[in-house]
Order: sequence, then C-alpha cells, then structure tokens
Amino acid sequence: MLFDATGHLPAGAIPPAVGEPLLSGLYDSGAFGEHTPGLRVQANMVATVDGRISGADGLSGTISTPADKRVFSVLRALASAVVVGAGTVRAERYTRLSAKPAFAAARAGRGQEPCPTLVIVSDSGRVDIDRLDSAGTSPVIVHTGPTATTGILRDLRAAFGDDHVISHTCPVEPAQVLADLRERGLTRVLTEGGPGLLGQWVAQRAVDELCLTVSPLLLGAPAQSILGDTRLPRAVPTVPRSLIGDAAGLICRFGLD
Repeated sequence: MLFDATGHLPAGAIPPAVGEPLLSGLYDSGAFGEHTPGLRVQANMVATVDGRISGADGLSGTISTPADKRVFSVLRALASAVVVGAGTVRAERYTRLSAKPAFAAARAGRGQEPCPTLVIVSDSGRVDIDRLDSAGTSPVIVHTGPTATTGILRDLRAAFGDDHVISHTCPVEPAQVLADLRERGLTRVLTEGGPGLLGQWVAQRAVDELCLTVSPLLLGAPAQSILGDTRLPRAVPTVPRSLIGDAAGLICRFGLD
C-alpha cells in the first residue's frame, strides 16, 4: 500500500484503483510553462539508497518496487510524449509503447491519443527498429545528430515516416526536441533518462519536475548519478512537492528552480 506523507493525498492507504485517480491527480498537479513555455516536463528515475540506478544486470527494473511501478504507469498515462536517450532504449530493451485500458477514459478526456508517442534522442541514429516493432502501437519520433549516416536516416524514415525523423546538424539539444513536441501539440512530456540525457536536460533548465523513487537497497560499488557525468554550471535548488511511500521505499517529487 502507498501512504502519503505530505498532506497532498487523503491520509491512510492508497489502494490501487482503475485509472489510479488519486495518484493521477497528484502527478497532474504541476503547472505548465515553468521552464518551457506551453509544456510540462517531468522526469522519472529510480535509484537505490546509495545512489545506484540499476541492479547487477544493468536494468533499472531490478531495483524498482511495486509502488514505483504504480507511479511509473501513472506518469506514462499522463504523458503525451515519453522522451528517452538511445542508450537507455537499447539497455532497457524498449519497444513501442502500448495503450493501457485502465487509463483510456482519462486520456480521452484530456484529448490525448490512446498511448504516448515514444521520442528517441540519438546523435548517431542507431536504433534497433526490429526490437521497437516487436510490441506496442505508439508512434515513434527520432531526433538524430550529425553522425547519423544517410543509410541510417533512410532506414529510420522507412520505419517511422519522414516527418517522424528529425536530423540535426549539431548534437541534439533539449530545446530542439521540446520545440518539435510543442509544434505537434504534445505538451505533457515525460523523460525517463537515461542519466546522460537527464543531466543535459537539467543543466539546460528543460525539466520542471523530478520524480525520484528511492529503492531500499544498498548495492555498493561506484554509483553513477541519476545525472550521469554531467557537471551542472550551478547548483539547481529543488522544492519538495510530494512524498509518498510504503514498506518498499520512498517516492519523491521535486520542483526544479
């Protein structure tokens, strides 16, 4: 069971329910346009108590918790677009996203498509198209950089459509991705990392909220920050917005100044 520790939700247990109305209301309460006009950008990550972002198998799912999975589903259900770096797409074996019947009515009420668009950021354009096509139904948009070859771009456009492959002459910047999503009317944006992408987006003030699950594990060994190797030009203050948890960990939500 989930319990709220901030007063944002009714006291006591938060049982699962179709569409998770209580959790959806909490995570849908952030303002639009805090850092990116017309958009709301949320980031979702999980880390152990000692800062590891994956288990021994290199997957984040290994350190996830049942409560984390509930919030993960809610955040995806609220999103118009899910933005992921290509390295994470490969490591976590992403496919196209799938519509979830439990959230269908709420998405329709917000004027959203049945499932979010998957947006992949890859300077090289190296994407496993067959893997992506092995499951799910969502559209896929790929933003590539200057190292994507003509052959790679041709294959991507054949798989996803000419208007869903955007080739940049410089390394892909968050502002370019968000401008494209804004133009497409995809205003509720969720990024799931990985750490390199999240670090870049935080450094360039492209994230409004960080949703972070702290998994009750100590794994030892050097930990990679949720921001990867990014060195921020300045400390970024965060403002706690909600804290929920259960016996399996804490789920925090921070606004980024």
